[in-house]
Amino acid sequence: MAGNENQAAEGASFEDIAEQLRRITVADIVVQTATGLVSLGSLRLSGDQRDLVQARLAIDTLRALEPVIREQVSAELAGELQATITSLQLGYAEAMSAKPEPEAPTRGEAEPESGEQAPADAPSPGE
Repeated sequence: MAGNENQAAEGASFEDIAEQLRRITVADIVVQTATGLVSLGSLRLSGDQRDLVQARLAIDTLRALEPVIREQVSAELAGELQATITSLQLGYAEAMSAKPEPEAPTRGEAEPESGEQAPADAPSPGE
């Protein structure tokens, strides 16, 4: 008998899940996806989880989804999303500017200043 009760409970939960899926809209999933992208993008901008490539992907994806989401949510939520994207973009720009500089040349030769040409007799990088 316990087996029949478990099957009935599993059947009911399957039916409940199926009903929930019928009620979910694509807009719900898109908004949920954006929420996850905001969380991951923020997480990837600093600390132990810092990964600027992943942060940039989250920001670019949010920017692509924003016009679609704007049509599906209230003006207030659309404004909050735009402000959040802007905040992530600023955080990304700050993280990029704080990125450690590449190591100085190891040969003891100074790199030419930005916009300056290296002397013609100077070895090219990597030689």
